[in-house]
Amino acid sequence: MTSLSPTGLQALHQRIQQEVDDGLVTAAQVAIGLDGGVAEFAAFGAATEASRFVIFSATKALTAMALLPHLADGTVELTAPVARYIPEFGHHGKDEVTVLQLLTMQGGFPQALISPARWGTSEGRRAAFAEWTLDWRPGTRTEYHPISAHWVIAELIETMTGRPYVDVVHERVVAPADTAPVLGPAAVEAGAPTTVRSIGSYPDDVAALVATFGREDLVPTASVTPEALLSMNDSRAQAAAIPAGGGIATAAGVAAIYQHFLHNHGAALPDDWLADAVGTVRNGSINVTDKVPANRTVAGYVAGSDGYHLHRWLPAAPQAFGHAGAGGQLCWADPASGISFSFLHDTLHQDPRVEFRRAADLHGLVLDLIAD
Repeated sequence: MTSLSPTGLQALHQRIQQEVDDGLVTAAQVAIGLDGGVAEFAAFGAATEASRFVIFSATKALTAMALLPHLADGTVELTAPVARYIPEFGHHGKDEVTVLQLLTMQGGFPQALISPARWGTSEGRRAAFAEWTLDWRPGTRTEYHPISAHWVIAELIETMTGRPYVDVVHERVVAPADTAPVLGPAAVEAGAPTTVRSIGSYPDDVAALVATFGREDLVPTASVTPEALLSMNDSRAQAAAIPAGGGIATAAGVAAIYQHFLHNHGAALPDDWLADAVGTVRNGSINVTDKVPANRTVAGYVAGSDGYHLHRWLPAAPQAFGHAGAGGQLCWADPASGISFSFLHDTLHQDPRVEFRRAADLHGLVLDLIAD
């Protein structure tokens, strides 16, 4: 069994404690998965090991993974139009959008809106899809879809199974990891999340931003407003099972889920899911949100070896895959080392340098953890 370096763990803990001491986060957890389980779990600041956090866009990978069995058995085809399975989606030019484009954020409807009144039923979601229009032709570019794409993915899961997508995500993705529910009322009942807060402001000094991100075009621009993120403090939003950003979890739970992705506990996923979801389906087009090659797959991002791994919120491990959450929440696994990693916290800092520098430090410390 692989072991983790005690000295390395101490350094990791000290770096996270520094964030607390500097007032950059109030509560945080870190967890490391290895050999099919969770090898390290610690809480910092106001958090305890029982604390739960809204994981924002880290939810996206968990939702998309629940679709994999249908890709594997051919009941959903990547090259097929989404409208084959959800006819209401095929209006206003969206009949061109393929399942692959939907999953890799090439669909062309990044800011399409769906009101909370329509979230809870298939009829309501489909009615919203029928009204959506395209911002650009599908497949011509990649742009982060903060909310819209994963409502369609959730409806696709529900269509293929005839069951609520929340139940399917839990059965295929969460329960095999032996962790608490992450979506919907059951997730809130397992433990309401810590309150999210926003601090700081976006810097006016462009040169200072460039010094951190390398080039002016690499300086990130926000695709979701702080107000929208802070709305997740509302218990109604927490219970709504928003498939793109409404997950609630502990860091240990997320690390365990990513260990399930690596080890496929209970054979809940297709045998060859890793090759299909991470290795072979790549999208190298430029992500206009992040200004780097997207390197998206049907399950999130892959770090790659082109030097842009940090802009994908991943470590310098080419096979590492996952999806981060707002505020610099880090969630990934590395097939080469067998490590999974989750860092969750409660603070949205409006200066993007804060989370970028922290991610770089934490990723490096985690990769140094495996003892000789």
